[in-house]
Amino acid sequence: MTEYPKIQTLFERNPETFVVDHSKLKHPVFGTISEWDVTEKVDGTNIRVMFDPMIVAEDSPYTSPGPIVSFNGRTDNAQIPGDLVQYLIKTFTPKLFTCFDTPVVLYGEGYGAGIQKVGKQYHLDKSFILFDILIDNQWWLNDSQMRAVAANLGIQAVPYLGRWTLPEIINNVQAGFLSTCSANPTLLAEGIVARPVETLFDKRHERVILKLKTKDFVAGKR
Repeated sequence: MTEYPKIQTLFERNPETFVVDHSKLKHPVFGTISEWDVTEKVDGTNIRVMFDPMIVAEDSPYTSPGPIVSFNGRTDNAQIPGDLVQYLIKTFTPKLFTCFDTPVVLYGEGYGAGIQKVGKQYHLDKSFILFDILIDNQWWLNDSQMRAVAANLGIQAVPYLGRWTLPEIINNVQAGFLSTCSANPTLLAEGIVARPVETLFDKRHERVILKLKTKDFVAGKR
């Protein structure tokens, strides 16, 4: 099922320092939107949880015969740590059978100890946090719908930070702010992901969505 589209950084970068250039938006459409729904960006590995009730396997590695739940990273060739796979199996099978009767992809971050350098500051073991849901390969759920699904499944969703303007996004991320989903109360958030209040698509038929990291304002290698 659908790989998660690459999220563009708000600004172009200086090619020498890699610092974002405030004078050059990555896409002009970003400047036309007055307010954004902003969530914390969690530093982990992209995970897809996929369920299609029409695909039936007689000998599934995850479930008894019937519709299957499958897992993958951001790309089909991505490798997922074995203990994270076991967590996903336990968490999502067979819960998705009772929640959906149409194809669905849950997008989230696998995070925690052993995933990225900061992993153990989030969790001492591996976990999953939801940030997006695609229905029938065409409908993106809004933030409140996504959170309702997370509550139904008994899983975490990425923290909602509020409805911010572009200047607020820039100021807050550049200054740095504390993560609200970390076991370490002093851990700075990696950054934000922002979406328009209503789902929008640009002239290339790509979804309008942006990210910005605190380290984007610091010179160095990428």
